[in-house]
Amino acid sequence: MSRLILALTLLVVALAACAPAASVPSPSPVPSRPPVTASPSPVATPAESPAPSVDPSPTPAPVVTPTPTPVPTPKPVTFTAKERYLIKGIQRTAIDCRPVREDLPAKAYAGVECRSDDPAVARMGFYLFHNDKDMLAAYYARVRAEGLKVNSGSCVDGEAESAFIPGEPDDVLVDRQACFVNDEGYANFRLTLSGGLYVGLLGRSANMVALEDFVWRGSVDVPGYPTIWSEGAS
Repeated sequence: MSRLILALTLLVVALAACAPAASVPSPSPVPSRPPVTASPSPVATPAESPAPSVDPSPTPAPVVTPTPTPVPTPKPVTFTAKERYLIKGIQRTAIDCRPVREDLPAKAYAGVECRSDDPAVARMGFYLFHNDKDMLAAYYARVRAEGLKVNSGSCVDGEAESAFIPGEPDDVLVDRQACFVNDEGYANFRLTLSGGLYVGLLGRSANMVALEDFVWRGSVDVPGYPTIWSEGAS
């Protein structure tokens, strides 16, 4: 019995080996991936700007009011006795007179300078010396600096120098005057009076004759004497 089962088993095995192999289904082809196409770079859409207003009103800047700088009150001018003496003798309208205590002419010991209301005269200066010798030294130093020839005439002759009271020898007479135009183009007049008084005028133009007329205004004597200053005048 067992042999019969064994024989049948072997027969079945043999038949199975001889039968054609069952077809194995071919694997499904793997679908190819579609080519990757680069996407275009996204273009940024500009944000819409608000339409400008027709008449924009800017925000006004805050107004800052500056704090005013206090102006110091000028101290009143105190004149010395000699400065008051000079001012008292001035025979023309003198405005805003100030003492001169620095840069005085050499060896002068007192001086005042004033503005004038005359259209020809800008400033007037009056200076005191201890003696006529020191006064003339300062006067002649300026005459030489301006290149003036001594005893050359009066202002009507142009730039000139002379004594206004005749005498001999003329070059040592004390009472003298000189006219010239300075480097800035303004007329100047210089005057010396016996007793150590030296006067200087600065004009508003190159008109030297106008300065001479200002100094001699109202003089009727022959020979005349300048009327711009008088000792002891009130």
